[in-house]
Amino acid sequence: MGVDALVRKVLGEIGINPERFSLQWASAAEAPRFVKLITEFTARIKALGPLGQAEGIAPAELKKRLEKAMAVVSDRKVRMAFGTTTKAIRKDGVFTREAIMGAIENKLSKSVTEAFSTDKETGKPAPEEKEGKPSTALSAAVNPVEESAPAKDRATGKGQSEKKSTRKKGR
Repeated sequence: MGVDALVRKVLGEIGINPERFSLQWASAAEAPRFVKLITEFTARIKALGPLGQAEGIAPAELKKRLEKAMAVVSDRKVRMAFGTTTKAIRKDGVFTREAIMGAIENKLSKSVTEAFSTDKETGKPAPEEKEGKPSTALSAAVNPVEESAPAKDRATGKGQSEKKSTRKKGR
């Protein structure tokens, strides 16, 4: 439920109705429950209308806000605060929706607010972004097809063509 509370908080911060998000659990043995959850969520989304349009946000502005939200939830300080908060929730042992939402609100508000108001690369207050130019940190997440360079190996930092074979010949 902690992820649910964090996502709802971030959506609210960017002006998107938090009811557009739902995280529910259903086991493989609960097919009727799964169908009910999906049917109810689909009806709720249809009632809310198209994303952005229903909230009165232009498409370019919506994209910019969603990119900023991705940057916020990717921010190291926010992730660390979230981890600390989930540990505190487990320690307290109170797992009601209200308790979790309250803990996320109390302990993450400052980190989320700071992340929204700072530039990820410089750590300084975020300048106004130019229209149509998404932040570089999230352009790959929003437009994953636009990746032009070959993927790099995380361990070596080299592309597929740059890797050298470490296998010995003659075995």
